[in-house]
Amino acid sequence: MAHFYLRVVPADRVRLIISVSKKVSKKAVIRNRIRRRIRPILLKYFSHLKPATYFIIAKLGAQEIKGEALEKELKSLMIV
Repeated sequence: MAHFYLRVVPADRVRLIISVSKKVSKKAVIRNRIRRRIRPILLKYFSHLKPATYFIIAKLGAQEIKGEALEKELKSLMIV
């Protein structure tokens, strides 16, 4: 089950945008925790990305995925 969705829009430089809606969790603490887990993983692949805007959108259940499983899923999204 995919916990994240990637949308890419052409741009002149690389930009990463992480979106976690209230559908994932009503609590801001949990939404911010998801963002904090995602950001360092995405920064590992930042230099390998082509210039574009990358929207990472969290889906339901994103708060449950952690560690290597999270990194593996994000890597499969970013490296095509």
